Amino acid sequence: MKYLWLAQLVPFAILLYLYFQNRSMKKRQDALANDLQGQRYWRINLAKPEFYKRWLRFMPFEAKGLLIDEGNQLRIKGFWVKTGKVFDSSFDKQSSTLQWLGNNQLRAGNLHWARLSTPRGELLFTADTGMYALPSREALSDIFRSVFPEYALSEEHTTDFALEKNPASVSMVVVFFGLFLFSLLDTFAITRFELTDAQLFRILAHPLVWIGTLAGFGISGTLAYRYMLGAGVPARESMVLGTLVAAALVGAALPIAKRVDQVMATTSTQNHMYRIVDVARLEPVATDQNLPALRFPRARDYWQQQPVGSEYPIPFLQGPMGLWQLDHGQFDPPLLDFYDKQRR
Repeated sequence: MKYLWLAQLVPFAILLYLYFQNRSMKKRQDALANDLQGQRYWRINLAKPEFYKRWLRFMPFEAKGLLIDEGNQLRIKGFWVKTGKVFDSSFDKQSSTLQWLGNNQLRAGNLHWARLSTPRGELLFTADTGMYALPSREALSDIFRSVFPEYALSEEHTTDFALEKNPASVSMVVVFFGLFLFSLLDTFAITRFELTDAQLFRILAHPLVWIGTLAGFGISGTLAYRYMLGAGVPARESMVLGTLVAAALVGAALPIAKRVDQVMATTSTQNHMYRIVDVARLEPVATDQNLPALRFPRARDYWQQQPVGSEYPIPFLQGPMGLWQLDHGQFDPPLLDFYDKQRR
C-alpha cells in the first residue's frame, strides 16, 4: 500500500516542482525586462542546437530571455536554466541569418522554433507563450515580421496546418473512420457470428493479449506518425492522428480477427451439445474442446421451458484461430418462433 501512495505522489511532486521552477524563471525574466523601458523586445525561450537534438530532457528549452531590437543590432539577454548563469549578447542584423524550423518533430515540445545563425554561432529560439503550439506560431510570426521583415513568411508559417490538403493526413483520417465504422457495424449491425461473453472475458484476461495490444498500439501509432511526418505533416498533428489510428486499429482488432477466422475456417457451423445446469445457464458436455460456458439472461422465458439437466445443441463456427463464434443464423430461429407465438 505504501508503494501505491508513493506512485500517486510522484506526479504531484513533479507538477509542484514545475510550478515553482516556472514561477522562479518568470521572476528572473521579469527582472531582465525592468530596464527596457521604451525598447522593443520579445520574451523568448532558447536552446543550443545540440540540446534541441536530445530526446532525454525535462523541458524543450534550456534558457529563458529577451530578444531586443536595437535598430541595426539585435541583443539577447537571458539566463541558463540549469546553471542560472546570465548572458548578454549583441550582433548585427546584416551578419545574421534566420530560418523557420516550426513544429516539425516531437522534440520541438509543441512549440514553433527558429534558428538564428550569427558570427558567434547558432542559437534556436521560440516565443515564450507557454507550451501551446498555436500562440507559439503566432508570436514567432510576429517576431519575424517585426525584426526580419525581409524574411518571406509562407502560408505554413502564418496559418494552421490544413489536414485536408495533405494526402498523408487525409489517408490517415480515412483509415481511422474506416476502422471505426467497421468496428461499429461488425459489432452491432452484422451480428450473425458472435463471441460469447465468457470467451470475451477469457481473451481479455490473458496477459499476452494485453502485451500484444500495447505493442500493436505503439508500433502502429509510431508507423503512422513517421509516415505523416515524412509527408510534411507537423509533429503535433502527426502525433494526434497517429494515436487515433492506433486506437481505432486496436478497437477493430477483435472484429478483424473474427472475420479472418471465419474466412479461414475449414468446416461449417457445427452443433455442440450443452447441458442446462440452471435457467438460462448452460455448460458444455464435452470438456476437452475448451468450449465457453453460456448464459442467456435476456431469454429466460425461453429457457424456463427447458428442463434442468437436459441437453441442448448450440451451433458454433470455429476457425484456425480457435475462436468459438455463436452462429445466430442457426441458433435464433427456435427462440424467435417461441416469442412470436407468445405475442400471438
